[in-house]
Amino acid sequence: MEGLASLGLGFSALFGEPLLLGLLVFGVFFGMVMGAIPGLTATLAVTIALPFTYIMSANQGLTVLVAIYVGGIAGGLVAAILLNIPGSPASLVTCFDGSPMARNGEASKALTLGVFSSLIGGTFSAVVLVVVAPKLAKISLMFGPWEYFALGIMGLCIIISIVGKGNMHKGLISAIVGMIIAFVGYDMVSAVPRLTFGRWELGSGIDTLAALMGLFAIVEVMQQVKTLHLKAKPMDPGKTRFWPKKEWVTGKDTIKTFSLGSLIGTFVGILPGIGSTTASMFAYNTCRSVSSTPEKYGTGFEDGIIASETANNAVCGGALIPMLTMGIPGDMVTAILMGGLIMNGLTPGPLLFTNEPEIVGIVFAAFLLANFVMYAMEMGLMKFFIRLLSIPMDKLFPAIMVMCILGTLTVHNRLFDSWMLVLVSVIGYFLVNNKFPLAPIVLGYILGPIIEKNFRTGVMLSRGSMFGFVESLIAMVILILAVVILFLPTITEKMQAKKLAKKA
Repeated sequence: MEGLASLGLGFSALFGEPLLLGLLVFGVFFGMVMGAIPGLTATLAVTIALPFTYIMSANQGLTVLVAIYVGGIAGGLVAAILLNIPGSPASLVTCFDGSPMARNGEASKALTLGVFSSLIGGTFSAVVLVVVAPKLAKISLMFGPWEYFALGIMGLCIIISIVGKGNMHKGLISAIVGMIIAFVGYDMVSAVPRLTFGRWELGSGIDTLAALMGLFAIVEVMQQVKTLHLKAKPMDPGKTRFWPKKEWVTGKDTIKTFSLGSLIGTFVGILPGIGSTTASMFAYNTCRSVSSTPEKYGTGFEDGIIASETANNAVCGGALIPMLTMGIPGDMVTAILMGGLIMNGLTPGPLLFTNEPEIVGIVFAAFLLANFVMYAMEMGLMKFFIRLLSIPMDKLFPAIMVMCILGTLTVHNRLFDSWMLVLVSVIGYFLVNNKFPLAPIVLGYILGPIIEKNFRTGVMLSRGSMFGFVESLIAMVILILAVVILFLPTITEKMQAKKLAKKA
């Protein structure tokens, strides 16, 4: 009931202020534009928009960011199907069946199915968000500093284990670099300056906006510059249906695929730091393994598109759950959304549901409504989004760079923040170019202060003991699970190598 009450508050605010509805429609459109163009991801879209929300109210800013999130994830399927290039990483798995279906002369069918699947996955996760988040927030109220410390460690372990397969030490180093960037400034307990190098401007730390835009936007642009010479011509799908035909979506296997994709996407979204790409791959493999016709996957099969698109859009609602209830981002975009909340003086966590119910309601309502706006807009403007695929990147990248620099200047009106943007982006580019994953850097930056604050609070409550977490059963279980998750890929690899050696 609490979730429905919050949702009602959100809809009252949305429809009571017409500007919010306008911002939601604009946010979905902007997100889809960024998602449809290869190289311009949902993460980049939210990062670019973040400084502009600084002059908005909390309701307005969160409405825009949530809408961009939904549009950015859904928009990537256009390039995946018509170019065999994912518009955003979340649509990578859509290429497996979307592109073959388009080459078989069914591009229109693939697009309609993909957008419809995005609507189903997003709507399902929105329902789960409304139902589960308030209950999880109540449970979170029972958590103390050691439990939050353990959750932060688990979030880092999950992302390190996923992105650092076969190279875990690089994932660990990336996470440490992110935490070091977060630790710049005055110590939160002793007020001693750390890593400021005598610069008073660093007393409050490296600006969140400069760090996020440097790591996401500028590094992404610097990476994409290498592919400026590549040209791609999308195929013409002809006229697309607004709704899929009944026989496309009512088969026994197809309904099972919709259900599995939505469930897996939402569940993976709730786990800290994993993201849409892993969710869609997991859903695709699972649906193929339980299908009565697994041999059709990868040949232009409808269920392959459905599995991928339901999962990657369901992640959005799932990822919002730990961010709102525990202050732990579910993926990279919700890490940036956390920055948006903090910029507006709001603290993500269980008390947000008690102190700011309208803010929670706005997130609920904006996310649910954005999925329907996304469907109507993407199907209605499909021809426009297809034309976007032909826009040359050398025209877009300079504009993105200028927006990033102006964005950092507008927050504190200091040129120093723009220099920090450049410094962080150089560090990020160096690490990415040397095969260090970017995701742990960002999660380390976001989770570092959470881990430190709760660890030091726990030590003080434990009268100076650094091992006070052993007295908390929940914290111990979470930490043991984190260690298992961290080393599971290495153990699995060694077991497979032993099996191969025995066969040989």
